[in-house]
Amino acid sequence: MAARKHSESGSTDGHGASSPTARPFDQLYRDNVDVMYRFAYRLCGEAEAAKDLVQETFLNAYRAYDRFRGDSQVSTWLYAIASHACQRMRRKRKGEPERELSLTEFIPTSEGEFSLQIPMEGLSPHEALENKELRQILDRAIAKLPRKYRMVLVLRDMEGLSAKEVGGILGLNERAIKSRLHRARLFVRKELSGKGLTVDGHEDVTTRHR
Repeated sequence: MAARKHSESGSTDGHGASSPTARPFDQLYRDNVDVMYRFAYRLCGEAEAAKDLVQETFLNAYRAYDRFRGDSQVSTWLYAIASHACQRMRRKRKGEPERELSLTEFIPTSEGEFSLQIPMEGLSPHEALENKELRQILDRAIAKLPRKYRMVLVLRDMEGLSAKEVGGILGLNERAIKSRLHRARLFVRKELSGKGLTVDGHEDVTTRHR
């Protein structure tokens, strides 16, 4: 990605801080590309589509960079661009079966919160197999969620954005975001409970998939 600077690289805002666009665009790219790929993969479900989405996201961000004034964090701005690009890409491929995102890093507690990370590195072969099976169960559960709920779940629970930020990205008020998030969490919890998977508070998994 070629370097791009604000037309006045030394310009500052009203508070004397450096303008968000004072740094080269290639620095922004390096700082955020891994995070955006992770986000894109969760939406697309496979590597090639995720790479295409990341490329489209940063291309659109590059074109709009001079207009970015730092009203939100750079990552939030990029999430918005990626979300809109994803929707456009899916509309173009509407005749093709969609790959679903995978919630592969968290399972819900008994209260419906996503708080337990599922590690994969440093496990014994038996433990890794159990984790792989759990991820497959999560994949199938999330695959059943309508896209409008999946998008909210990823942005809010997996990327850690606030309800207000998610609402700004998706063009919804906070009440709608909280409603969709609640429905998504309950649905996933119900699906996992049906497989004998529950988490009490923040403790370890008490029942494993057989």
